[in-house]
Amino acid sequence: MLRSKASRLFGLAVLCGGFVFSQTVSSHGQAAKFSSLYTNLKTGCTAAIKLKKGENPEGQDMPLKCKGYGGYEVRIDYSAASSSLRVQPLGKSDQSITLGMQPLDYDQKRKIEWRLANGKPFAVIYRVVKSKSEQPEEMWRPENKAGESLVIKGLKGYEQIDLELDAAAANANVKAREMADSAYAQKH
Repeated sequence: MLRSKASRLFGLAVLCGGFVFSQTVSSHGQAAKFSSLYTNLKTGCTAAIKLKKGENPEGQDMPLKCKGYGGYEVRIDYSAASSSLRVQPLGKSDQSITLGMQPLDYDQKRKIEWRLANGKPFAVIYRVVKSKSEQPEEMWRPENKAGESLVIKGLKGYEQIDLELDAAAANANVKAREMADSAYAQKH
């Protein structure tokens, strides 16, 4: 009986030691704390080009520069039929990450979610309109809308994160966050 009690205590000590060890490894391995911040494309953007007083950018759609996080900004450029979205380090267009083409009014009703690990952005999540047509002049007509997707795009150092899911899926936003976080964890 004494031996059995000693064995159980030893087993308990090993078990507890293993638990303490796994906690130590987790805290030293720095299990990431994930969070989100948002850029509201309707209210968080300003003209990307400073015009002189009285100057009018006639015939041009003014590109926008939008608030970002962790040294990044969102840029929106316009063509005759579409908005082109990208994320880039502040003022470094040569390092931009293309988010794709969307309807001209995309910025009027959307937010970009910044996914952060330990306070540092590693990916963005954004909703895109899917089109039945590949023709730029036809893509964004209401009759060509083929639904919406949530896109998860990795920032510098996390370019391997390039995921998409149907925005109509149950708990799609929660799933998109989980997918981003899982892809981050696979790299670490």
